[in-house]
Amino acid sequence: MPNQVHPQTKKSRYHEVMSLQQEISKENLQEKLGKKYEVMIEGITKNEKYYVGRSYMDTPEIDGVIYIQNTKRLQTGEFVTCKITDMKEYDLVGELID
Repeated sequence: MPNQVHPQTKKSRYHEVMSLQQEISKENLQEKLGKKYEVMIEGITKNEKYYVGRSYMDTPEIDGVIYIQNTKRLQTGEFVTCKITDMKEYDLVGELID
């Protein structure tokens, strides 16, 4: 198409938008620290250190996931309760609550 924005301008705008999005994500995730959620287990990480799950609020391919420390044998599809203890760029980290 004619009259395209210069590639460097596109790249600069992309990085600016992503930086803003990371700040928004950080604020949203911080609000979840210390809270408890019911999570459906979807799998386990390759190193088997964490289970990977989602709460009722998380949509695949849009939202992040919740990593739960592997301290107990769990099955895919199982629902567990976890407490959010940490966060990553777009994901949460939790621990199982018995």
